[in-house]
Amino acid sequence: MKKKTALKIFIPIVSFVLVVAVVAISVLSCLFFNRFSRGTVPTSAQVQALWDNNRVYDHVVIFGVDGAGGYFGEMETPGFDSVFKNSYMDASVTYTAMSQFPTESGYNWTSMIHGVWCGKHKIDNETALTEKYTDTKYPSLFKIYAERHPEAYMASVADWPAINYGIIEDLPQINKTDAGDYVSDGFASSWVDGEKLVDAAVAELAINEIKNNDPKILFTHFDCVDAAGHCYGTGKPEYIDAMNYVDNLIGKIFDACKEVGWDKNTLFICISDHGHKYSGGHGNNQAVVRNVTFAVAGAKGNIIPGTPKYVVTQDMAAVVFYALGEVQPSCWDGSVPKNMFKDL
Repeated sequence: MKKKTALKIFIPIVSFVLVVAVVAISVLSCLFFNRFSRGTVPTSAQVQALWDNNRVYDHVVIFGVDGAGGYFGEMETPGFDSVFKNSYMDASVTYTAMSQFPTESGYNWTSMIHGVWCGKHKIDNETALTEKYTDTKYPSLFKIYAERHPEAYMASVADWPAINYGIIEDLPQINKTDAGDYVSDGFASSWVDGEKLVDAAVAELAINEIKNNDPKILFTHFDCVDAAGHCYGTGKPEYIDAMNYVDNLIGKIFDACKEVGWDKNTLFICISDHGHKYSGGHGNNQAVVRNVTFAVAGAKGNIIPGTPKYVVTQDMAAVVFYALGEVQPSCWDGSVPKNMFKDL
């Protein structure tokens, strides 16, 4: 009887300790593996200097490439190079910026757009797919800009519907378009080919925004590289083919910008949320998964050509606001990376 009584007491205690340990390890892992922003939060005076020196951009165009990691630095990329290695724009490019951990899309796209690390916003893939973003503590760059400029027009064209549904708030100033709605079902022979069709629609819709609607901020999201990473793994022929496909679309969007004269007054950003393992998939802390592309280019003369330092994905919102001559809100914990802009 004594043994049975002892077991009844002992088993719940052990179970409780194990649960606490698992939760503690999970929390500590997030804290340990996430690198916090180490750049500069521009002061009001530094932002005003941009206006005084004619270094504020009229537009920001963001190329978001899901699953690309730092692979733009591993291959020939004529589309990417037409933006970030051309003769009349300066560019700051790194292929080793750090993703959020866990290396999941929801955590990273939310951090980029809301300017905080994932431990604050806690938006994973499932949450982004099923719940509208309504948290007022960490508003997105779109919401803050819209509050300051009610007349503004912005656009988000995405392959992954979760971005427009559960990451970017519903606002009258932003046109959110899910590119999959413009692609007929039944024509793709594989997941990757299906995502290519949607990505082609992303580019077409983005070009329409540029030519007809003049958005202040244009966000685009491509997903076929992520599909190839899941199915085949990074660096495999199918993965490289998907990278080439998106690279070509980036070039087409940039050509449209040149057609309407945006190339001289736009800050261009290319960013990825995570990479993929060689065997396929992501979520862990391997360098090939954590390292991501973060590139900016512009023709205003204030970008330091070369490689920025200590870049994390939540810095994107701060870069967008600095480029547009805006003081970032105090609730963000991203910052403008070191060695990216001459005036900081």
